[in-house]
Order: sequence, then C-alpha cells, then structure tokens
Amino acid sequence: MEKRTSSLTLIASLVFGCLVFMSPLHAQQQDFDTWLAELKTEALERGFSAASVDLAFSEITPPVQRIINNDRAQPEKIQTYDDYLGARVTAWKEDNGLRRMTEHQDLLANISQDFGVQPRFLVALWGMESNFGTFPITESIFNVLATLAYDQRRAAMFRAQFFSALEILDSGFPDYEIFKSSWAGATGQPQFSPESYLKLAVDYDGDGRKDIWNSEADVLASIANYFKAYGWQDDLTWGRKVTLPAGGEQTLTGNQADGLTPDRYCTSYKSLGIWRDLQEWQALGVRSENGNDLPTRSIPAALIIADPGDDQGYLVYRNFCSIMRYNPAFKYVLSIGLLSDLLVD
Repeated sequence: MEKRTSSLTLIASLVFGCLVFMSPLHAQQQDFDTWLAELKTEALERGFSAASVDLAFSEITPPVQRIINNDRAQPEKIQTYDDYLGARVTAWKEDNGLRRMTEHQDLLANISQDFGVQPRFLVALWGMESNFGTFPITESIFNVLATLAYDQRRAAMFRAQFFSALEILDSGFPDYEIFKSSWAGATGQPQFSPESYLKLAVDYDGDGRKDIWNSEADVLASIANYFKAYGWQDDLTWGRKVTLPAGGEQTLTGNQADGLTPDRYCTSYKSLGIWRDLQEWQALGVRSENGNDLPTRSIPAALIIADPGDDQGYLVYRNFCSIMRYNPAFKYVLSIGLLSDLLVD
C-alpha cells in the first residue's frame, strides 16, 4: 500500500510539473486568442464586411516565430556593406534589368514623363524588390501582419497595416488568393505596404484596377508615383561612391545641425549626419571612386561611411531620401542606387 501511494504521489508530481512547465506557453496562447478576438471585433466595428473579416482571419495562426526572428535580424543591420551590396547588386540583376529597360522602353518613357522619375530607378527598385516580378511571394498577408501586430516591437504600425490590408480586401480587388505578402507584410511586385498601396498605387493601364500583382504598367507607374510623392527630382541622381582621405572616417563626420539645412524630405534622417556642398567635400579631400575630382556642380550632399578601415563611402543627394521613404536602411537604398547606375545605356 505504501509503495502504491508513493507511485501515485510521483505521478501527481510529474503531472503538476508538466502543467507548471507548460503554463507560460498556454498563457501566451490564451493571451493571443484574446488579442485576436479583440482585433476581429474591432475590424467588424470599423465597418468591414463580415465576409471579408472571416476570410482575413481564416489563416491566422499563433505568432510565427520565424517572422519575428526575421524582423529582428534584417540583413541591412547585420551584414557588412561589401557583403550586403555584393549579394544584391549582381550580374543577374544587371542583365535582366537591362533587358527590361529595352522591353519596356516606351512604357518607361511615358511613365518617366508623367511622373518625373528616371526609368532606371523604377527598374532597379522593381528588380531589388521582387527580381522583376519573378520572385514567389507566398505568405498569408493577414497572418504575417497579425504576428507583427501582436509582437511588441512595432505593434501599432502593423496593426494599422492590418486594417489597411482589410480595406484592400474589402474593396473586392485583388482576390484573396493572390493577395499574398513577404514575411514583412509587403505585397505585390513592388512590395508595397498596404497603406502605401491605398495611397500611392496607380491604375496606369486603365483597366479600373490598381494591379501591382500582375500589371507591369501599374507596377512601374506605382513605383514612380511613390518617388514623386516624396519629392523626387529628375535632374539629380541618387549620389555616388567615393574615396576618403586618410583619416576621413574619423574627421569627416558631423551632426546634421552643423551643416547645410537638408531638403525637407531628408531632415528626419538624422543618421545621415552633416550636409555639405559637393565642392566643400571636394575641398576636404573626398574624391570620386576612381580618384578623380568630384563634379563641379553645387549640390548638398551627406556622407555615408562604408565598412570601417576601407576608406570608402558614399556621397548621397536628396533623391536618396526619397528612396529611404521606401525602406529607411542605408544599405538597401545604396543597392537601388548602384543597380540603377548599371542600367544606364
């Protein structure tokens, strides 16, 4: 009898221990279920149709750790400039970008005239975001946005994106089956956030739909409209790669407040540091990548220091800031600029 009692006590202890061990996960699941129910209630209170809401919530799972991990380890943050740019500004993208420049020459010329953005930048961004529409984008957009909205890092932003995505779905286009996203919640060939789609997507082919999933005309015009909305100037490029004088990595940096007042679309990017006239950078010993003098034009420019110790950097102009509105990461914007330079005839 005593032996049986001991066995029962041991079993009870093990069961209790398992329950204690499992309780944080169980509590987190309960918290997510409560949060999700509140999100669905808010969606209905906002006036979205019950059919759209049911469809949007049909594939939502508990938070996807892979998505959260990706959000915390984006390559712009962890790779060197050489590694990041070398992996993205490739011969494949150059060859395919040049081919698209030729294939869509007339379309690009019309879009450029209508929106004031040089064609090479439209094609470069298209290539960088979805390999010119060939990269498979297969995530459930509502599941991604729910994971990122439940996560605490940028919860408010992604909650707003979730409701913007619901607004798109509720409009009747696109069909739910093609309304997919990346792990970051961006959709279509140009990888627009749902909010950006609602504000800036363009029906350029005139079929009554802003189709950034299948219409190349709408894709390219929407990218152009995005740049235009943030003050793109088609008489400027993005910037240029430069070499620095000895010790320049330490002596050429400065605070934004200590230099020229930057363009209004650049003022929020304090991390770009001090803005100086191109001729002042010349006087301070900065030179073009090949060692030649900088252009004689007077242009406000900021200096991005590349990898420590390589005495290289990038002088960037105000159009750089327009691309920053797309993705505020220096390495990403540099990849667009450098690829666009390869697409000049």
